[in-house]
Amino acid sequence: MNASPLNDEVLQDVSGGTQIPYIVAPGDTLEEIARKFHCTVEQICRWNNIRNTQTIRAGQKLIIRF
Repeated sequence: MNASPLNDEVLQDVSGGTQIPYIVAPGDTLEEIARKFHCTVEQICRWNNIRNTQTIRAGQKLIIRF
């Protein structure tokens, strides 16, 4: 699992918080990504309009908010 590097280009202010992009690696699951970023699967789904938790794929860009 590789997170995108944090720099001025990818780190953005979002309504008093920050967001970073995360590119899904082969074999990643939403549960592992949520654990890595200390959030819930439900939050990731809401932030990224994901309706089916089984449909993420390698190369997909997700937004993680803090």
